[in-house]
Amino acid sequence: MSVLLRLPPELVEFSLREPPRSLLIRGEPGAGKSTLALTILGAFRGKRIFLSCRVSQAEVEKDFPWLRSNVDGPVEVIESLVGESRIDVKGRVLAASRAVVEPELGSPELDQLWLPDPLIDAFSRIGPNTPGMVVVDSWDALVEHYIGARKQQGAAFPDREELERLMLDLLGRGRAHLVLVVERPGPTQLDYLVDGVVACVATSNEDRLERWTQLKKMRGVRVNHAWYPYTLEGGRFLCIAPMSPDFRAILQPPEPEPDPHTGFLWPGSSDFATQFGRLPYGRMSVIEVDPEVPVEAVRLLVQPIESQVLSGGGRVLVVQSPSLAPSDVWEAFRPVVSAEAFARQVRIYSPSGLSAVDPNFQILEKVMVPGPASDVPPMTSRMPDAYRFLREGLGAGLPSLGVIWVHGLTSESTEGHPGYSPDSLPGLARRTLANSMTHLIMIGAPPDPLIQSLQGIASIRVALKTRSGRVFVYGVHPRTPPLVLAQSDNGDPYHLIRIV
Repeated sequence: MSVLLRLPPELVEFSLREPPRSLLIRGEPGAGKSTLALTILGAFRGKRIFLSCRVSQAEVEKDFPWLRSNVDGPVEVIESLVGESRIDVKGRVLAASRAVVEPELGSPELDQLWLPDPLIDAFSRIGPNTPGMVVVDSWDALVEHYIGARKQQGAAFPDREELERLMLDLLGRGRAHLVLVVERPGPTQLDYLVDGVVACVATSNEDRLERWTQLKKMRGVRVNHAWYPYTLEGGRFLCIAPMSPDFRAILQPPEPEPDPHTGFLWPGSSDFATQFGRLPYGRMSVIEVDPEVPVEAVRLLVQPIESQVLSGGGRVLVVQSPSLAPSDVWEAFRPVVSAEAFARQVRIYSPSGLSAVDPNFQILEKVMVPGPASDVPPMTSRMPDAYRFLREGLGAGLPSLGVIWVHGLTSESTEGHPGYSPDSLPGLARRTLANSMTHLIMIGAPPDPLIQSLQGIASIRVALKTRSGRVFVYGVHPRTPPLVLAQSDNGDPYHLIRIV
C-alpha cells in the first residue's frame, strides 16, 4: 500500500462526519496553512466556499488553478479585502435601523448581524438541506480589519471573542463545516470552542527545511498518528503516512533506463536517479543508517539496484546484516530471477549462517559463503574469493554490484580472519573496484569507524534517519532537500518525496 496521502486519514474522517463541524488550522506564515485548507475544501463533496481575506480571487486561482477545474464543480471564491466595511460602520447602520430591530433586540438572528458581511454572505450561499464547507483564510485578517486596531471608547460593539462565539452559533444552526486559518502562534478561545485543531509546523533538521502537520484535536475521531510530514510541491498538500510495521521489501523489476550512460549503472529508480544521479562503475556509495531505521527500509532503497544488475545478467554479492537470514535474500529475489540464474549470479555472506533445515537449503548452499554460525559442510571459498566473484563477469562485459552491510562484514573476524580496520578497508574497496564494472554499496551506522573511513572516497553519500514512523533520506553528497522514503502502489519501486 502506498503511504502517499492527499490528507491524513483522520482529517478525511473528520470532514466526512455529519455537519456542522469546525476546524482550526494554525501556523506561521509560509507553513502551508492555505494549501492544506484548500486541499480539505477540494476533497469535500458538497457546496464549497473559499473566503479569501488577504489576496484577490485572481491571485487565488493563479496559485491554485485546480480550484476551477475540480471534478466536483468549481470552488466559489469570495473576496474580503481592505475595502470592506468595519464594525463601527455596521454599528451605525444597526443604530439607524433601531425602530426596525429594537422589538427583537437580543435575538440570536439579530446578534449574528454583527458578524462581518463576507462571512454572512458565505453562510447564506449554503442551503438548509445541502452540506457545505466554508474556509476563511485568514480569520485573523478578517476579524482584525473588521474590528479595527482600537475599539472606540465606550462603543457597545462585540469584541473578537464575542464574534467568534456568534460565528460558531451561526455554524451550529446550519449544515456546514467551517475551516478557519489563523496565524496567532499561541492557543486562543477558538482552540477550546472548535471541534478540531491542526498545526502546520515548519522546522529545520540536518540544516534542511521540513514540514510537519500535528493533529492537536479531532473531536469524535480516533487519532492514530498525531504527526504527518508533508510537502507543498506543485501547489498541493501531500502528506506521508507511516510505513506499515509488517512491511517487507520485495524485489520488483527495475524502472526502464531512459537513456543508457556508458560507465554508469542505472539505479533502477527514476526517483533515485533524479536526486543522486547514476552509480559510476569503479566507485562506491555509502549509506549511513541510524540504528532505529528498519532494515526493510534500507532494502527497499537498495533492491531496485540489485534488480537492475540481475536483469542485465550481472553479478551481485550480498554481505548481510546480522538481523537477516540467507532466505531473506532468496525470497526477495525470487520474483525477478530463476533459481538457476540466482545460483549463477548471486553470492551471499551471512553472519547467521545457513541451517540444513532451511526450506531453501538446496538453493542457498550453492551461493553461500559460510559464516560463523554455518553448519553446512566447509567450503573452500572465503571472502576474498567472494570479491573475485564480482570481477569474473568482466570478461563478458557484465556489471557487478556489492551490497555490503559493514556489521555483517566485521563478523568474519571471529573466524580467525584478521578483520577489517579503518586503515585497511578503504584500500580493499579500491582494489575491488579498480578497472572494473563494479559498484559497491557500503551500509552501516554513522558512528562506525569503518563507515567513517569510507566517506571520503564515496561518490554518493546518503543518510537515513527515522522519525514518527517515517524514514527520511538526506543526500550528503550530492546534497538534497529532505526526502521521505515511501512505498509505492503504482509500479514504481518506491517514492522519494521532497519536503518543500
